[in-house]
Amino acid sequence: MFLLGHSSWSYLISKATGQKLHVNLPLYLALLSGVAPDFDIYFQPYLQHHTYTHSILILGPVCILLAYKYKRLGAAFSAGLLSHLLTDSLVGNIPPFYPVSDYAVGLNLGVPSPADTILETGALLLVVVYVLKNGDFQQFTRPGKDSLSMAVTLASIVTLTLLFAGDNNISLTAFAFSRRALTLISLGHIFQAAALALGTVQGLRAYLATERSTAKTEPVGM
Repeated sequence: MFLLGHSSWSYLISKATGQKLHVNLPLYLALLSGVAPDFDIYFQPYLQHHTYTHSILILGPVCILLAYKYKRLGAAFSAGLLSHLLTDSLVGNIPPFYPVSDYAVGLNLGVPSPADTILETGALLLVVVYVLKNGDFQQFTRPGKDSLSMAVTLASIVTLTLLFAGDNNISLTAFAFSRRALTLISLGHIFQAAALALGTVQGLRAYLATERSTAKTEPVGM
């Protein structure tokens, strides 16, 4: 699954988990949790993609530690992490027992495929509805320091996409719009990136406003 689907499903699942646990996981973390297992791309060729970070033997203990250290917040974030394995196993396969075994499981619906397109763009639409319902949309419409953290998620998604394309000699422009299913997913990525960029700008506005206010209240030196 592409990063659009991973981040969208992790938002839905981690936010729903947080609601059940009565904790509000920040928007940027809810999106980032589903992307995090693909951080192995940063370490290629030293760490092969889709191996250690896609194994329940590795992610399981990590999630337990997060829940132990950060309690309910860690548990909600962990739900987003594990959603990555779920979504990848739907459209492809994962090695759940790596490095003990290379055995892979999954439905292999295909990437790209009509099923993958529905899962990714459908999740994005649900995120838009959920964001409007739970009030997270305010991080895009008004200045707030919390919005600045969206820069982390935006940078992660953009750099992972560029690195993966570069490592696999993929021409992003040609690939992104080469077929209808990919065009829909690509437009979804563009919409998501634009929203995260807008949120980052709102965060910068809040930060700069705070700096100006602090400068005005500081006593003038003799």
